[in-house]
Order: sequence, then C-alpha cells, then structure tokens
Amino acid sequence: MKKLFLLLAAVLTLAGCDNKKSADELFKETASGVVVVLNEYYYELELPNGNSLYFTGLDDEGDINGLTGDLEEIKKNRNMITGTAFFIDNEGTLMTNRHVAQPDIDAVTARRSMINFMKVLKSYLSEAMSTLSDQFDALEAQKSSCSYFDYYGFLRVDQEKLAEINSQQMELSKQFQELQQTREGIDENIDPEGIKITTVCELGIAYNNTYVTNDDDFIGKNPCVVVRTSDKENVDLALLQLKTKKTPEGTHIFTLRGEGKDGNFMSNLFSGSGGDESLKIDQQLYMIGYNAGLVLANTKQGIKVQMTSGKVTQLPDGQRLLYSIPTLQGSSGSPVIDEYGNLVAVNFAKLSGTDNFNFGIPEESIKEFMKK
Repeated sequence: MKKLFLLLAAVLTLAGCDNKKSADELFKETASGVVVVLNEYYYELELPNGNSLYFTGLDDEGDINGLTGDLEEIKKNRNMITGTAFFIDNEGTLMTNRHVAQPDIDAVTARRSMINFMKVLKSYLSEAMSTLSDQFDALEAQKSSCSYFDYYGFLRVDQEKLAEINSQQMELSKQFQELQQTREGIDENIDPEGIKITTVCELGIAYNNTYVTNDDDFIGKNPCVVVRTSDKENVDLALLQLKTKKTPEGTHIFTLRGEGKDGNFMSNLFSGSGGDESLKIDQQLYMIGYNAGLVLANTKQGIKVQMTSGKVTQLPDGQRLLYSIPTLQGSSGSPVIDEYGNLVAVNFAKLSGTDNFNFGIPEESIKEFMKK
C-alpha cells in the first residue's frame, strides 16, 4: 500500500509539472497581447483668472521649458514617450505604468520650480505686453494712410480702413489689459503652489507584427484613453482603453494566477488565490515587452516584441518584486509571467546603475488596484 501511495504521488507530481511551458511556447501564446504605447504629452498650467499657459517640462535646474500661451505651438513641440502595455479583458482594456500613461512632474521639483516659474511668468507677460504695445503703435502709424487729399484738394478719410484699424487696436488693448491684470496680481494674489498643473496626453498603441512609420500609426489607428491611474505613489499602475472598447479577436488576454481564463481579468479577483507568497527564490520568470521602444522593436518584418528572462532574487513585500530580468527604457509596463503564463508582476523600474536587477509591481498591489 505504501508503494502504491508513493507511486500515485509521483504520478500526480509529474502531472503537475506538465503544465509548465517552454519559453518558446509562452512567447507564442502571449506575444499578441503585448503592445507598444506611444504617449505625446505636454503640461497645461491654469492660472487663477482662467487663462492657460503650456510648457514641455522642467530642466535639470527646475526651470520651466517651452513656456507658451499658443496651444498649436505646444502641440507641435510636445514630448513623446513609449512604453509597454498588455490586454486584461475583451473590452480593449490595457494595463501599464502610470508614468507611461500620464507622465507627471515630480511633486518636490514642481513645488521648487514654482518660485522660478513666477519670475519666468512675469517675464513672459512683460514680453507679451511689449509685443502687443508694438502692434498697437504700428496700427496707429497706419492711420495716417487712411487720410488723403483728392484731386480737388479736399481731405478724404477711408472710413472702412480706419474702422478696421480701430477694431484691431481695441482687441489689442483688451489683451493688453488682461495680461496687465494678471501680471499685477502675481505678487499679491497668486499662490505658487496653488497654480494647477495638469498633464495633457494623446495616446495610441501598435501591435506586434505590424508596421509603424509615424505617429498616426499609433494615435490615428489605435487611439486610447486613460481610464484610471493609481492614487498611491508607490503603485505605478494605470489602465488604458482602446476608444473602440474592443480587444482584437485572437489577442492574448493576461490573467493573474488563480484568475479565470474566460477573458476577464476580474474573474475570481476577490478570491485571494494565487498570492505573492507562492513565489520562490530563484523561480524562473519571463518578461514580454518592448525594450528600448521602437529602437529595438522595428524590424524589416514590422515591430517585434521581445522576451527576456530571469529569476526571482527577492520575494515580494506587497509593493515590489525584485528579479534578475534585464530591461531597457521602453519596457515600463511590461507583463512579467511565470512558467505557466500567469501574470505575477508589472515591470516598473530598474535598480540604478545596472540593467540586471529590476522591480515589478506584484500581484498583491495589482489586485488592490483593480478592486477599486
């Protein structure tokens, strides 16, 4: 009987091992569900009077770059970032990092930059007022051309042209007064930390084995919106959704360990199964993503997702999982899976000074984020 029990245990053990998949099998199964994210963004700075200025970011010294009041100008000069995302349901929902979906300015740096910003803002307003004043004077000089003497020596006035000049001057005067009021109120009324700064993003994705040649292949063909971002500073997660709200047919949908395989990431989410504690030191993990963005992804056969592998080097503490999977910029938001193809983490950061030790957001944090 004892021998029979041992034999049965051995058979069951072997049967459980059969569920593990090779790297090639995992790649073929999951690659279709991982996409490149392109995010073109700038920052909008809303003043207390309701007017808005725009800028591209902060330099190394904390000063504001690319400040302008021209919306079309900022759109032409906006920033661009690429990252990785992956599908989690049939409704076009993707998971990625918050810093990919909605790049933000570091709060400490932003607060420090406000003092510098006030100086820049005053200078900007003064220059704008000076420009308006010059335009007003130029129009005033044009008024002399509205009066002339006719053939008989009578003074004539081109009333239509004069009215047009006066109308333009009135508009310039209005703009001048608005800028003047804003400038005069900076020292007295504007709290540097009270100025609202928001990130304005336009996102799109591109699929594995497709061709991309310009921004329109992302934003034009497969536009996305930001559904939600984590409100916890140490949980770098976000959800995107295709504007079509439909995941392409045949696309792989990622699920957590213990979750349902019915194409719904939320299935059994509240069951608590497949917890972080089941991960083991030196356990094999794989990451599917777009390291270095389009630099490596672009090939003669279209963009290609990459698979990299490594081992668990530090067990998760509920906030991060450390592994030896090498990464490059562009892999942010990549799914990290185990040998069974289950999602165990979302890649979000690298250990400074090395490409060989990187951090992922573990299942516990992912579940908590999804339950809200």
